[in-house]
Amino acid sequence: MGEPCAPLIKWPGGKRSELPTIAPRVPDHDRYFEPFFGGGSVFFGLIDCEAWGNDLHPDLILMHELVAVQDDDFLDAIHGFLASWERSTLEQREDLYYECRSRYNAHLGTDACRAADFFVLRELAYGGMFRFNSKGEFNVPFGRAYGRNGTVATKIRRLTCPAVQAKLAHLNLSSLDFADFLGKHEFGPSDFMFVDPPYDTAFSNYVGGGFDADDQRRLAEALLGFDGLFMLVCKVTPLIEDLYFDKGLTVSEHDANYRFNIKGRFSRDTRHAMVMNY
Repeated sequence: MGEPCAPLIKWPGGKRSELPTIAPRVPDHDRYFEPFFGGGSVFFGLIDCEAWGNDLHPDLILMHELVAVQDDDFLDAIHGFLASWERSTLEQREDLYYECRSRYNAHLGTDACRAADFFVLRELAYGGMFRFNSKGEFNVPFGRAYGRNGTVATKIRRLTCPAVQAKLAHLNLSSLDFADFLGKHEFGPSDFMFVDPPYDTAFSNYVGGGFDADDQRRLAEALLGFDGLFMLVCKVTPLIEDLYFDKGLTVSEHDANYRFNIKGRFSRDTRHAMVMNY
């Protein structure tokens, strides 16, 4: 069902750097589920079976759906942006980014154009951050370092990569609250679910909407009653310890490091818990 490949976009808290830690603990399974899909690092890097991915962010899901079917309008919009980008100066590239951001925040254009704008913003926003203001507007400035390098064409080529197409052909997508996503399926012992929820910190609000302590408790209740196999990877906090430690689950901890801007000013060393019911 396709060779391992990189995620299509950057996503805050992505687990690509942790795949060497995650891979040895993935159990044998026939079906794969991911209620907080994000960039899909585990799916793209490790999974080789029929899969179901879900994320509450509709534009993230829309973009993956359009890539999966190689939607002409979406690809035309992406390649149109690339053509403008490649003939522009750094200052003009910055203008292109802000035009894209304004259009995205104003909800202008078709779904295909919005998905293309979403892709551009994810790849070119300063430090790969994903942040909204109180009005729900994406407000991350342009990452000027990206304007100087030649990676944009490479990133766009991934959208038509045969390996990506092979993976997406076996991915079923939805944009629901995680509880509604779980409620759509009946799970058994040959099903594996990877769970990577927003962190139990105030910083989790950078994705928009937040994921508060009550949401963490709802998730823990669902996982403790889950009929398949699950692996949760999450930052260790007092709440996470209270919800999952000493509950008869398999728990290990490992170091993780994330950078949230291009100069590493927000580089964070932290401990992650890996929680499994097997």
